[in-house]
Amino acid sequence: MSADGSDDYRNEMNGMGYIVEIDPSDASSTPVKRTALGRAAHEGAWVALTRDQRAVVYSGEDARFEYIYKFVSTGRMQAGGAKANRELLDHGTLYVARFDADGRGVWLPLVHGQGPLMPANGFADQGEVLIKARQASDLLGGTKMDRPEWLAIDESSRWVYCTLTNNSQRGQ
Repeated sequence: MSADGSDDYRNEMNGMGYIVEIDPSDASSTPVKRTALGRAAHEGAWVALTRDQRAVVYSGEDARFEYIYKFVSTGRMQAGGAKANRELLDHGTLYVARFDADGRGVWLPLVHGQGPLMPANGFADQGEVLIKARQASDLLGGTKMDRPEWLAIDESSRWVYCTLTNNSQRGQ
């Protein structure tokens, strides 16, 4: 039986690879799959607030030649704790990192209808862009990394650091 209780397994592979949020302060809460953060081989998720109080979530894909992502919420953090901000991670923009040879980088938005993220390339809508985050990142020219595993955010400098595990297939 598939995860949704049916005998239909055709979409089963698209049910894996999401970031799931749990509320450790409420044992009766239901875990929430955060699909807006994209489907990938996420190693973890690191959360901070932007200067204008938007939630930002960084994640790395612990796999060879995969990506580093950033999600920025549309809404801003509100007073009232978790209940007031329950849907903050449901709406926003997912980005993939591109690092250039000159040492600079840019965050490329994974947004349906922009650049190559069109129906002709297999992206019928934004949902498909998020489900196929890796393929979208390939088309946009994100930088293929050497197993980005752990990220850290320096709150004072606002720099984000990432450790790369290894990639024996990278070559010399």
